[in-house]
Amino acid sequence: MSNIIEQLTDSEFLYLQPWFYNNKLALRCELGIGEDDYMENAFSRAIQIANVLFANRKIDVAFFHQYFDSDGSVQVAGDFTLKIAEKVNLNKNSLIAVGEIDDDISAVIRCISYDIDFTTLESILKSQIYCQVNPLVSFVSLENQCIFSVYDDRGCDIVFFSNEKYKEFYIKLEKYFLDYDREKMRETFESI
Repeated sequence: MSNIIEQLTDSEFLYLQPWFYNNKLALRCELGIGEDDYMENAFSRAIQIANVLFANRKIDVAFFHQYFDSDGSVQVAGDFTLKIAEKVNLNKNSLIAVGEIDDDISAVIRCISYDIDFTTLESILKSQIYCQVNPLVSFVSLENQCIFSVYDDRGCDIVFFSNEKYKEFYIKLEKYFLDYDREKMRETFESI
């Protein structure tokens, strides 16, 4: 996938959560560890991982995921597949994508923002981890061809769009891996 922006805004691109279990080139890292200072550890590890993925401190795109049911109430993120039905450009920095999921969850709106500063990333991660704030946010690095998404204080998923980047960051992030999924990640690493 050569141009991630084109891939992410393509009407055929499928959004399937959780990222790790639905994408071959994905890593799952553990955030919350230890008994003492659990939340502080979770936030610290999220920032450490972000620093590895965004060493240039440049976040190219952020997705703000919001799920709605048929009566218009917001739903918590889950295992949903989205096919974008419509895209509306709001301005040069954002886009709204609306799509069907299934009969129970009628539409999804994703606000896509471009060129996010690292301080904003830190602020969003703090809200997600400490306050369990939705919507779920995913961050994109064009340079490293990846999507970084913290799902809560327990962990985060990172999806890569090339074998080379997967291998590179597998090595860089191995110390953060969630033990439960370590074998699956190792098998993928060895098979590509």
